[in-house]
Parts: sequence; C-alpha cells; structure tokens
Amino acid sequence: MLRLLTEVEEGDWCRRSVYLKPATIASFAKNGVDGLGDAERQVLADVLEEVGPSDTGAALFMGDNRVTAVLPPFPLIADSLHEGASTTELRELLESQVVTGVVLLRMGRYGVAVLRGEFLSATKTDTRHVKNRHRAGGSSQRRFMRSRDRLIRELFDKTCEVVATVFEPFRKDIDYVLLGGERNALRAFRERCRLMQDLEPKILNRTLQMDKPNHATLESIAFEVWKSRVLTFELK
Repeated sequence: MLRLLTEVEEGDWCRRSVYLKPATIASFAKNGVDGLGDAERQVLADVLEEVGPSDTGAALFMGDNRVTAVLPPFPLIADSLHEGASTTELRELLESQVVTGVVLLRMGRYGVAVLRGEFLSATKTDTRHVKNRHRAGGSSQRRFMRSRDRLIRELFDKTCEVVATVFEPFRKDIDYVLLGGERNALRAFRERCRLMQDLEPKILNRTLQMDKPNHATLESIAFEVWKSRVLTFELK
C-alpha cells in the first residue's frame, strides 16, 4: 500500500484527493460533500455506487481519466479535500498503532489474538471436538443433531471464555475487532456470546480470510488485518 501511495504522489495524474468517512459514504448520494463541483460530485457518486458500502470510509484520488479508490483497513475519522495528490491521512493511518482484537472460528477450532499495530501482544488457540454431519435418518439423526448442537454450543462458550481472557488486559485499549471464519458460524457465535454483543460497536464488517485458526495463522494474521482494498476506475 505504501508503494501505491508513493506512485500517486510521484505521478502527475492526480488532480484532487478526497477522504470520506463511513457516514459520509453512506449518505453521499443524498448529501454529497462540501467543496466539490457538480461534475466531481457526479463522478464520485458513480464510483461510490460501484464501490458499495464501506465501514472504513474511502480515500479517492481523482484524475482526468481515472479514479483510484482505497478502502483502508480501519475507519477514517474525518472528511477532507485536497488539491493534487495528498496521502497524509492514509499514511498516518497505516503507520498508527491501532489495537485490534481478532477472533478466528471454525467448527472444532478457534484462535484469539490482540495486535498492537502489526505485532501480536497476546494469542490463544485450541481445538474442541464437533461431530461431522450425519447422513442417517430417523431417531438416530435426531440424536446426532442434538449431540452436535450441544458440542457447537460448548465450542462457542469456550471461545467466548477465551476471548474474555485474552482481551481483558487490553479491553480499554482495543480500537477495533475483526472476525474470521465461516459467516454462519460467526453470526451464531456473536448471538450466543454476550461479550461479542458488548463489543459490537467495535466489530468491523469485513471477514478475515484464513484456512485454519491455529498459531501459524495468527503469526501472519497482521497481513489480513492491515489489508486495504484498492479499485481503479477508468473515466470515459
């Protein structure tokens, strides 16, 4: 990402830099933003429609023939407009020591971590048996599903307990929480774990991509946590 920002700065194509916080993106079609001309506003409206919702906002570098949109890993906190290429806000965000709580969950395994910037401050991983799906029918199937449901609840409860233990020393410092795993499992876990409900305002929408929530994954999870989404649009 820093390489991209250097290319934006050193190129001569960017005429305007626009930083939009999440709430501004959500209301842009209706309210726009002060300081933009009608043509710029229409271009940005079209680009933001293609980009879709972003709970971290967006930095947009506008040229005569293209717009590059960067959706940062963590939310921008203010709107700003600049003549030419200005990457200061993004650089400051990417160099900040954001404290992030991470919860990775798949059936049978969990991993929990706290990162300060890109460095791990605490981790915990473990396994807990959850039965695979059963193909038999009748009463055998019902007994199996009751047993499996119980094991899933136990997995969720144990994960919730570990999250509380790992997060507690950093509870006042955690800025954001990111989750990784299968979406349905994560949704059910969030519904069952009271702590996750308490942390809801800090949970970002994107789901971290990972294979197994083990220690090796946590060792490299900073790459996913700090990943930005970049899109370039050619203007006609």
